[in-house]
Amino acid sequence: MAQILLVDDDDAVRRVLRLTFERAGHTVTEAESAFQALDLLKTERPDAVVCDVFMPGMDGLVCYRHLMERAPRLRNRVVFLTGANRDPEVHRPIEQLGVPLLGKLDDLQLVIDAVDVALLRPLEPEGGEPCVGTWSSSR
Repeated sequence: MAQILLVDDDDAVRRVLRLTFERAGHTVTEAESAFQALDLLKTERPDAVVCDVFMPGMDGLVCYRHLMERAPRLRNRVVFLTGANRDPEVHRPIEQLGVPLLGKLDDLQLVIDAVDVALLRPLEPEGGEPCVGTWSSSR
């Protein structure tokens, strides 16, 4: 079905999500950091991205900004995951981007459903204006 780029610094979380996506018929490319995910865009062309919010080195929102610069076609095809999804300081800037935010591993079917809904959205034109936000994390 779809090629999913899965970005999370936690090996166990990536493994569980990869297996869940594969059972749902998707293929998965894993990245253990935002840096690796952005590097993978040189050779991979994912249909959607699932990205952790809090990662060392570069958090998910900074990764999103760089992702929009490199692959603006994916603007409507990103889903964020975090254990802090109920924290207003976390969810407000993500809501402003219009990107879904789910609790990390609360319900794996919700993650699959959110990606499936994202896959229904049209890809942005390659030359389109990306929607970017700024946010810094002290976590």
